[in-house]
Amino acid sequence: MRTKGFTISEIVIVLAIIALLITSGVALIIQYRSLSSRLEVVTNLHSAKILVEGLIRNSLVQENIEGVITKLSEYPGFEDVEAELIDATDTINGTVFTVRLLDRRIAREEEFYVYRFDPFKK
Repeated sequence: MRTKGFTISEIVIVLAIIALLITSGVALIIQYRSLSSRLEVVTNLHSAKILVEGLIRNSLVQENIEGVITKLSEYPGFEDVEAELIDATDTINGTVFTVRLLDRRIAREEEFYVYRFDPFKK
């Protein structure tokens, strides 16, 4: 006579399948979190780069550009980004600025150039 219910082997198999699904789910969650944090760093540096380009190109007085760039980490969202003006080279009708951005969380460094056109330069 068969009684109602599951055998111990059926319960063990179901628990093993559930454990396998949970472990693979946890591994995927960890992988996606690390991927999203790397993407956040890249996006943060790109946003900082665009902000620095705008600050340089739209600044009315060239003398205060270095002070504005070094204060980048005071802007909301850029607390972990450090900006440094390395060089400012004069050209015929403008200035080329060399800027270095450093993300302190992962120590990623990016150096780029910004050209500031000055139509009134002699």
